[in-house]
Amino acid sequence: MKDHFVREKQNYTTAVRRYQTALLSICLGSLLAMPGARSLAADKPGQDAEASVSSTKPLSSANASQIVFSPGVIALNNPDGDRRGAASSGTPVTVNMTVYNSAGQVVQPSEADPLHVDVYGAPNGVITPTQIVLTSGSSVTFNYNGGAFPNNLELAAWMNDPASGGASLGTTLFVHTNRPSCTYGTASFDVKVTSTVPSAIKMRAVVGSDNPQTSQAKSFTMDTGSLGVVVTKSSMIMGSNVHGPGAPGQKFYDSSGFVFTGKYYLAPVAVELQDGTFVQTNPILVLAIDAVHCHADYSKCKQPGPPDLHYLGVGFDRNSTGTGDLFDSPSENAFLELTDAQNGTDVNGGYILSANSVQLGITAANSSGFNTVTLDPNTSVLGDWNPIPGCYQFTTLAGNPQFCGNLLLDVGIGEMFIDLPSDQRPTGSYDPNNEVPDGVGMKIQAGPTNAPAMSYSFTAVQPPDQPTGPAPTYAEWINSSNVFVNTGRRPLLAFDYYFSGQCGQVGFQPN
Repeated sequence: MKDHFVREKQNYTTAVRRYQTALLSICLGSLLAMPGARSLAADKPGQDAEASVSSTKPLSSANASQIVFSPGVIALNNPDGDRRGAASSGTPVTVNMTVYNSAGQVVQPSEADPLHVDVYGAPNGVITPTQIVLTSGSSVTFNYNGGAFPNNLELAAWMNDPASGGASLGTTLFVHTNRPSCTYGTASFDVKVTSTVPSAIKMRAVVGSDNPQTSQAKSFTMDTGSLGVVVTKSSMIMGSNVHGPGAPGQKFYDSSGFVFTGKYYLAPVAVELQDGTFVQTNPILVLAIDAVHCHADYSKCKQPGPPDLHYLGVGFDRNSTGTGDLFDSPSENAFLELTDAQNGTDVNGGYILSANSVQLGITAANSSGFNTVTLDPNTSVLGDWNPIPGCYQFTTLAGNPQFCGNLLLDVGIGEMFIDLPSDQRPTGSYDPNNEVPDGVGMKIQAGPTNAPAMSYSFTAVQPPDQPTGPAPTYAEWINSSNVFVNTGRRPLLAFDYYFSGQCGQVGFQPN
């Protein structure tokens, strides 16, 4: 999958941005309603619709308020099936950091403004030290004892910036050089779900609190089609583990003309569980938005009120879409950064989704009975995984044409997107709106073509007709050189689904 992914990544940038427009629509609701345009909740991205970061307000200097690591991701020579680890004396691992202030200038730590470096998720003694405070210099040497570690380990750094009143922030990962054996965790958490499929999956969460309370929780939309936590600045709780504000960030949605702006913080995220308690993450980068304005090129855009956008992007193979988007690592996936009394070492990072429930943490019990697909490592983003192989087929058209490439089960949308060069579309598979016509039979498969882990068929519909079962609200063609299907969330009406970031696996089970 390596060469296939590298070949696809640049071509997918436009499509990923276009999908994110739809993914975030659920969160925007009535905010986006305006004369002369549909609300984004009902909007269908057009052929040129995409989310980008262009706006009338330029961001600050490159790397401003950021901490850049070298190496960018640290690979540790972990034990595999034939190796039991390094000598007891351990292996030194040096990480260099370049700290940029709010003006984009390189700065050094001092007694007054030290550089704080923390490692999260390591079993006892595997990485030492796990907390470092530098008052001079900008490199740190860790000792790796050669032992096993189940999940990627987060490395987070921050340093106050007195000139801006904020902080310089950075996160990266320690990852496995050798793919470890897939071992199930012993901890799992039942999330309190407040909205279920076929609607958006929503849950309650708190960003920043040392001791999260139900009264602090806000409704967040879960999104497997994107990466990163977005929260309104007014919703954040400024606990002792919150650092920032850091670099400015923004997201532009061209189906509405709105540009959301804010700044990044390093903060823990807590998700409310069925029993009223919370499971919390290590501090991760989150984007706290505090303003929204109309893009200068959108004359029909009406100035909105205060921004109200909360979402949890927890997908894999979802990386940054451009300037101002720092969500470019699995370290920003909240559901892969859970911690507990065992420092998260008893959690197999991932989630299980059904039509009406969400479980965090993969165990032998909750993953039993799933048909699994083993993913290939993403060599462009170390610690991440390549997409799921998948196919779509037209079962009522001449020759039953089938197209195979990659698949995304995207709980952020109810529709389906299918990618193919427009001149290869089968006769009868499209209408003037680039949608699959009513009555056309389709079949979707995930996993190897000779033994798919998920397979379902449906008859295409278009609004106002309502779909049944896993059928999407509509299926739209995207002119692309890649073969790709974004199924939307409705397959969860027929299958449970899991993703393990630790094992690099997805699973499907008929429900």
